[in-house]
Amino acid sequence: MEITGIVLRLTPFREKDAMVNVISPERIYSFLSRGVLGIASKNLASVQPFTLSRLILVKGKEGLMLRSGEAIDSFEKAKVNLSCLGVLSFIGELTGKVLSNDESVSIYPYLHASLTLLNDGFHPLTIALFFFAAILKVSGYGLEVTKCVISGARADIGAISYLDGGFVAKACFDPLRHVRCDERKLKIIRQIFLAKPDDLSRVAFEAQECMEIIGELGIYLEDAAGIRLKSIDLLKRLR
Repeated sequence: MEITGIVLRLTPFREKDAMVNVISPERIYSFLSRGVLGIASKNLASVQPFTLSRLILVKGKEGLMLRSGEAIDSFEKAKVNLSCLGVLSFIGELTGKVLSNDESVSIYPYLHASLTLLNDGFHPLTIALFFFAAILKVSGYGLEVTKCVISGARADIGAISYLDGGFVAKACFDPLRHVRCDERKLKIIRQIFLAKPDDLSRVAFEAQECMEIIGELGIYLEDAAGIRLKSIDLLKRLR
């Protein structure tokens, strides 16, 4: 079986073997790579995290196994930049804790676009924010950003409710449940949840704006799904 995908994780297994997780446009694959941690391994480069690779897998007694691999793009520039490394850690934690196999088809284009833009030097925290929104959307935790979740009104939006799952019109504002937002913040939240993969490079936000919303989305995800993202603390130190 030949697959092309992006390596998410490389987990040592026994002395020189490793378990590898790869996301492709079709699904997430997990397979054993024998001897890949050895000095003479020809496949090591192809199974490094956040590498786009072409892989040949075979079925063995222990499940799928790697026969051979070829690295197509290592996104090396992103891996030597400290801010980008923080975002890669964030992306890795998000995909590992939130994404299910059925959702990989939807998130793969966002992941590939994010890695490409990070490698090209685009603003790392903007990419982190866009990817966070994309993960929430495909996993069923996306926010309603086209109308008020209370009244359905599409105009005069003035707040957001993480409890109710989206935008709130000024007339429906409840100080116990909703958070007032200025027009700029509402526009950013709308953009990130409506963005397609090709939209990720069209705008860069201020670092403070990104971290404020990432922090709020992190609390929202923890409250809604019980998932705490430790890498958000790393992003705060790197900005």
